Amino acid sequence: MKLFIMAGEASGDVHGANLVRELKKRYNNLELFGTGGLNLKSLGQKQYFTDKDMAIIGFAEVFKKLPFILKMFSVIEKAVVQENPDAIILVDYPGFNLRLAKKLKKLGKPIIYFVSPQFWVWNYKRIYVLRDYCDLVISIFPFEMPFFEKEQVNAVYVGNPVVDNFKFVYNDKNHLLESIGFDPTVNTIGILPGSRVKEITSLMPAFIDTALEYKDLNFIVSKADNIDYSLLSSYIPKDIDNMKILSNAQYDIMKYCDFLWACSGTVTLEAAILETPMIIAYSASRFNVYIAKMLSNLRTIGLPNIIAGKEFLPEVHCIGNGGAKKEKVIEAYNKALSNLDNIKQELKDISSKFVGQSPSINAVQAIAKILDKR
Repeated sequence: MKLFIMAGEASGDVHGANLVRELKKRYNNLELFGTGGLNLKSLGQKQYFTDKDMAIIGFAEVFKKLPFILKMFSVIEKAVVQENPDAIILVDYPGFNLRLAKKLKKLGKPIIYFVSPQFWVWNYKRIYVLRDYCDLVISIFPFEMPFFEKEQVNAVYVGNPVVDNFKFVYNDKNHLLESIGFDPTVNTIGILPGSRVKEITSLMPAFIDTALEYKDLNFIVSKADNIDYSLLSSYIPKDIDNMKILSNAQYDIMKYCDFLWACSGTVTLEAAILETPMIIAYSASRFNVYIAKMLSNLRTIGLPNIIAGKEFLPEVHCIGNGGAKKEKVIEAYNKALSNLDNIKQELKDISSKFVGQSPSINAVQAIAKILDKR
């Protein structure tokens, strides 16, 4: 069995890898090709581009990198023809993968979209691309299914794959804090600055400037696998002893810290399922914000807020080349602390919607109905 898997960012690489592990239990001779990160590569995927290559944020950057993007389309289309896979699995990354689905449909291979685009907040017409160019759409939010049924999309809800990601290195909060020399009796804030260089360069200065205002707290900065340690450490003053960078422990940080300052993205949903209070920050140029307001129904950015239908977790909107400002982070943090009981109840409600699912196993059962016909 040969699969062409397209994952264009770190979260897609993780979700794709979890899916592949379950697929390997069913198909012993699985061969993998496509794009991804370290997780898919470790499972034997031959990669034509990596998630680092494909880390493109915002409309402005798309225009700047358009020649490279066109090259990726060409290389990938030729690679699919050459490899002749039994199926193509597109993982999230809708700006690229939806267009790729249109290009590859003519090849006659089954196209499976794993982690469907959030058409319900951004460009509803995408649902018609899913209907017309994908043989199966795998949904990770239960409230999407009425939309799919209405538009006659062949879709299945499997649960949310983030619950497959939770792997803890430390036994409990004390184990984590004592292992890095922190006093467990001191409140600790986890800083999740993102898995893209642009996110980090935009948000880390404000996160660290803010942290320096709270000398009575400890801080743990989470390092994503694809980010160099030196990049994060360059923002932290050398004489600071209440701030540590920790690798390969993002879920421990999410679970055991008392509060989180998080970059908008999948991590905010993961943290919400683990019921840890947070503020959510994102970086955007004025141009990107202008375009987003024209094209989107979004009034909030963070996934937990979108699911709740309101901004119960304060969001830090960071506009312009200067990125976030310390004052914005402090304001959002204080706002959250003043509403902490309500935040914890909202997080509990969100968590109850996702805990107990087996998304990768459910997804493989749906995919197998297509692959077994091959």
